[in-house]
Parts: sequence; structure tokens; C-alpha cells
Amino acid sequence: MQRRIAELSSQLEVSHIPVREALRRLEAQGLVVLRPGRSAMVSPLHRDELRSIYHLRQLIEPDLAARSCPLLTPDDLARAETLLETYATGAQNAEELWATHRDLHMVLLRPAATEWDLRILSQLSYACDRYTRIVFDPYAASPHDLATRTDAHRPLLAAARSGSPAEARLAISAHLSENEKVTLEALAVLTAVTDGKATAAGSRKIRH
Repeated sequence: MQRRIAELSSQLEVSHIPVREALRRLEAQGLVVLRPGRSAMVSPLHRDELRSIYHLRQLIEPDLAARSCPLLTPDDLARAETLLETYATGAQNAEELWATHRDLHMVLLRPAATEWDLRILSQLSYACDRYTRIVFDPYAASPHDLATRTDAHRPLLAAARSGSPAEARLAISAHLSENEKVTLEALAVLTAVTDGKATAAGSRKIRH
């Protein structure tokens, strides 16, 4: 849905300047599309875009995990464990939960990361979140789902504790591959359902 900046400013009761700046930041993250005429819309979801995001993550994160693994301190590992347990409870609100998830990954990648690595990873993470939230909606999660999420991240911590760069590389690569597979499957279902609703709506309009 397309929204005008003036409409958003009125709704939020702020001037158009902070709204425009916020939208520009979201556009830089690939989350919205700014259009001529002072309007914006949420970026559409595309399978090719998702594949491209994961392709870039596969180029960066396994290598960073391998180089960071020997540099992780006991405090880093303890922090990662705490974040995982917090993530597993599902007790946070949506934004807090996803921030915890991002922090968990970053703890394992940060030791060897440069400032540019961190900037790129942040942008890829936010772009990826748009898709993964389709699958891992925190408010739709059952206790079994929460346990499954936790188990999916435990190999990352085990590899980090091993001190083996090769294990760390393989663990994060496998984790990303599985996430991409599951999210692509969910996106295909969502697209089919959405297209079906659109077709049905069109048919009703024609009949009436």
C-alpha cells in the first residue's frame, strides 16, 4: 500500500522532515520504495531478492565466523548463550525478539569484523528480516516452535565453543542454507494464497 509523506506526518503528529529522513533510512535498508510525489510504499517480496540476500550472506558470514571463532572470549560465549536462552523463551515483544536474534549472530561474527563488515551485515540482516518474519512470527510460535528455533542455533554455539574455524564456517553456512530453504518455501505458499485471493476478488468483481 502506498502512503503519502504528508499523511504519515499527520498520523504521527510530527513534521514531514523526520518522516522523510526515516523513510530514506528504510529505503537504504531495502524496506521501502520512495516514489515521486512525496509518497512511499513497502518494498514487495521477491524470491530472487531473497536468494540474492542469502547469497551475499553466504559470501560474508561463514568466512567471518571462521576468522572470529579463535578470537571469541569466554565472555562472548556466555553472552551468546544468554541471548539464545532469552530468544528461546519468546517472552519479548516482536522488536526485542528480533534484536536479540540479530545480537546472537553478531556476537559470533563481530571479533573479526571490520566497520564495513558490520555495516553490510546490518543492512543484510534487516533486509532478510522482512522475509524470515513470514516464517518465524514470534506471536504465532508454539512452545514446540520455540524449542525448534533454539535447537537450530545450538550448532552455531557448539561450533564456536569448539574453537575450530572449519566447524564454525560449516555451521553458519548450513544454518543460512536451511533458513533460505524454509523461507523460500513459505514465500511460495504466501504468494499462492495471495494470488488466489486476488483472483477470487477479481472474479467477484466481474460477477457483480
